[in-house]
Amino acid sequence: MATTVKRVALICDYSLEYLGGAQSAFLDSAAVLRGSGVEVTVVAPHVGAAQTDPDRFPVRARWTLPGVDLPVVRNTAALRRELRALFVERGIEVVHCHSEFGLTAAAAQVSADLGIPVVHTVHTFFWQGPRLGILDRPVAGVIRLFGRWLRGERIARRPLAQRQVDSALRGITLTAARHAQTVVSPSAHQGALLREAGLGVVAVVPNTMPGTDAEAVPLTRIDGPLRIAWVARLVPEKRILEFLDAVVHAAASLGPDRLEVTVVGDGPLMQRAREIAESTRGIRFAGRVDRDRVRGIMRESHLVALTSFGFDNQPVIVVEALNEARSVLYVDDALQEGLSEAGILASGPDAAGMAATLIDLARDPRRVIEQSQRALTAAEQFSPAGHVRALQQIYTAPAGGTP
Repeated sequence: MATTVKRVALICDYSLEYLGGAQSAFLDSAAVLRGSGVEVTVVAPHVGAAQTDPDRFPVRARWTLPGVDLPVVRNTAALRRELRALFVERGIEVVHCHSEFGLTAAAAQVSADLGIPVVHTVHTFFWQGPRLGILDRPVAGVIRLFGRWLRGERIARRPLAQRQVDSALRGITLTAARHAQTVVSPSAHQGALLREAGLGVVAVVPNTMPGTDAEAVPLTRIDGPLRIAWVARLVPEKRILEFLDAVVHAAASLGPDRLEVTVVGDGPLMQRAREIAESTRGIRFAGRVDRDRVRGIMRESHLVALTSFGFDNQPVIVVEALNEARSVLYVDDALQEGLSEAGILASGPDAAGMAATLIDLARDPRRVIEQSQRALTAAEQFSPAGHVRALQQIYTAPAGGTP
């Protein structure tokens, strides 16, 4: 094998028209690979205006699955012909998939035909569907049928979660990852679960982000209210309502002007979130903003809140916060990368536990300052150079070998 790979195709089934965590991690990896001299071709669904980026190959999505913003692209013979021509024309040496539906299935199938190695990054193996009671089993069957229709193959039926809907969703990811020579997990705890599910070579490569022009300045003092940024989609698995319940309780205990919270993002729980926040001064909603503004809000805050539990793999906001010299208040002790060094673990994952920690930090913010000063050192594990070096080792490893 060559010592470095020069031409890589990155494949993503998700819409790049909005930036969720997986899309941000995907585009950040593309950017740092390009910055290292790799020719990166991004292959992703196209649902918006005309695509003019010569390094992005748009795949037509005729419709989007409501509620989850998933462009529907099936693994068809026509799509495989398009991808085969693209991979041959651009001399693609490695195909790196970042999702698990029809587009990545087609890319993996074409790669196998052409003898191109496939790498697969799993952005979440913790899919959580709604609680459906007696409908759990039949809906799981529908999900497997839908996955089979998209991917063109049977979906793994291993028990991967307590609820069958969750197990079916994770089965789609497992099915996709089985086609890769190496599976990449951004976190160690997810990597362990992937190995337990039967995947062979699983490498842990943390997410990254390109450098910014703004200089990160650690906190040295906190005067006035403790300012906290919450950044994510407003969906149940991110637990925005539980967090706001905690903020309301903490604010009532602390008194006025001791806490300020900025909620960044949009989603189906926005109206309910606003209703919870109505009675409490100091909570504002910024809505969906671009990433530069997200980083600006983090710099304006003293602390970033991450309130998912049992759902996240290695959240991009951890990378963003630490690179802005800000600590992260988190509730899931399975999350370790960056957080074990510079995070602040809440005393419990429920609203009461978060509220107790918020009260303590507002009354005595020394831990916020101390962890802010450790943040930039903790962020070094997410460096672009380290990310590229780890991927190149994977790309150039012999088939089936350990990177």
